[in-house]
Amino acid sequence: MKQFFRDYFIFNKRERNGIFVLLVIILLLLMYLTFSDKFITSPETDFTDFKKEIEILEASANIEAGTKSKDSTSFRKPNPLNKYTIAEENTAISYFKFNPNQLPTTEWQKLGLTSKQINCIKKYEAKGGEFLKKEDLKKIYIISEKMYKTLEPYIFIPKKNEAVTIKNKTVINKIDLNSADSIQLLSIKGIGAFYAKAIIRYRKQLGGFTSKKQLLELWKFDNDKLQALETYITIDTSKIKKININTCSTIELKHPYLKWNVVNAIINYRLQHGNYIAISEIRNTDLVDEETFYKIAPYLIVK
Repeated sequence: MKQFFRDYFIFNKRERNGIFVLLVIILLLLMYLTFSDKFITSPETDFTDFKKEIEILEASANIEAGTKSKDSTSFRKPNPLNKYTIAEENTAISYFKFNPNQLPTTEWQKLGLTSKQINCIKKYEAKGGEFLKKEDLKKIYIISEKMYKTLEPYIFIPKKNEAVTIKNKTVINKIDLNSADSIQLLSIKGIGAFYAKAIIRYRKQLGGFTSKKQLLELWKFDNDKLQALETYITIDTSKIKKININTCSTIELKHPYLKWNVVNAIINYRLQHGNYIAISEIRNTDLVDEETFYKIAPYLIVK
């Protein structure tokens, strides 16, 4: 037992000094924590600006939540915090059945949209955007959920991509795979968000589709899917991006159907033998087999 106490409770001079310093530090910390509140005062936070922001927010919320006057000439103060959800001042709002596609500016104004909201919609249409179903209007970020719910009962969009029988003949408006945006692709039964993005991404890599069967090159896209949607799609080959094999670089000739060694072989053959006269001459490189040639040929030109 004595040996135990000697081992654990007897210290040399250096160890005793260390323990003393440690105790002094602990004591000073305890004194600081005890008396610091009495001698040190933290500056008070000024919430004036924050309170002003809260007041503005509450005022704008009250304006938007307020009911419209029965008089069509009633005046509402513009909301400085949400300039996209309040109609222009002194605008008489009236609701009517409408198709949002190519709707004139004056008609949008009657529905209560601001000029900035209308400009945003017109820019969307100018880029080829189209509203294929009611919910598409809600995807425009300047249309709030509240405004959409107000307009939703009045939206009417003719169904373009469903079969319509006219005089015993079936007419189907097909969607072009080489120009369709994601919203148009989503309207096709059997194409969800994943395949809509995959089709657009692969179309960009290819330079455009030459055949519907190229969809089978997408991950897990099988014949059953192709047969289900084949009736609703078409391909405009005039939109295919062509590569001039007499002027292109190795970077420009990069294509999903060509490996890098094949690309280099095509470029080197041109440098050694001069410009190509016909696309079929790329077969002379020996690296372009018959299958590769027929897949890549629609994307090449010689000038």
